[in-house]
Amino acid sequence: MPPIAFRSLIRIASWLVPWRARPGWHTRWASSLRDWWILVERGELIRGATVQMARTIRVAFVDAFWLRFNRAYLAYWVRGPGVLLVAASCALAVTAGLTHGLAVTRTLIDMAASRPAARILSNEGPTGTLIAYTVPIVFALAAGVVLGVFRRLSLRRSGWRYTCFLAAKTASLLLLVTLVWIEGGTALRAHIHNGALRIYGGAIGLTLLFIFVFGCAFVWSFDDQRRRCPVCLRRLTMPVTIGFWGSTFEPALTEFLCDDGHGALALFEGQPGQLDRWTALDESWHDLFDRAHAAGSTEQ
Repeated sequence: MPPIAFRSLIRIASWLVPWRARPGWHTRWASSLRDWWILVERGELIRGATVQMARTIRVAFVDAFWLRFNRAYLAYWVRGPGVLLVAASCALAVTAGLTHGLAVTRTLIDMAASRPAARILSNEGPTGTLIAYTVPIVFALAAGVVLGVFRRLSLRRSGWRYTCFLAAKTASLLLLVTLVWIEGGTALRAHIHNGALRIYGGAIGLTLLFIFVFGCAFVWSFDDQRRRCPVCLRRLTMPVTIGFWGSTFEPALTEFLCDDGHGALALFEGQPGQLDRWTALDESWHDLFDRAHAAGSTEQ
């Protein structure tokens, strides 16, 4: 057996490999390492044996890195649920950094906490600013809820992970849009010196744009959720459109497949009141998809 240091480095490199292809990759490189060590013990690599072994370890790390970060795996990773939450967290962090820790938002929160509800509704002094921000947010939220109801997303047959991911994703998107409107709108209006342009463009125009983007984010979140697997929360792939538009017996629908083998989803197109149909696959399909992913990763 090769020294434990070399074997440990091969094991560490295998952690970079996607888990489906990891056993086969480790077996192949551990066998290659043993072959090199046999030559060393026979005395056929007296000079430069350590350099040759180090080169083998380096090539193993490079191979493991490109197996993890090849185009196919990146596409698989992007379809996962984590990328959206990470991107939203990074966007929120960047927004907070560029606005001195959300200075305007914190000022509004402190203003609302220090004033009773009666004084806020009376629109006295700076409370008009709170109303100017609160009313569009409430209106945009109500419009988003109405639009979300029309997306026909059924949560009855989905688990708690599916519902929690939808809630976290939607809340992150809406919070990001709201913070950009509050912080960015304030910064933009500070650079507009024309009074009429500041009111109609920097205030009314941005408010209408905020409501529109808020509703689009709400609708996109629900549409994105419709095309995700309720088990692994990954975006479904391989869309196939079948049926005919306007047909009662064979309505037009698009079928998607989970690339982890959890099931297939049928989305009805242009059929009001029709809920999406999810067909779960048994364990035999999981093994088939695992072998396909492992073979694809090995070829890469």
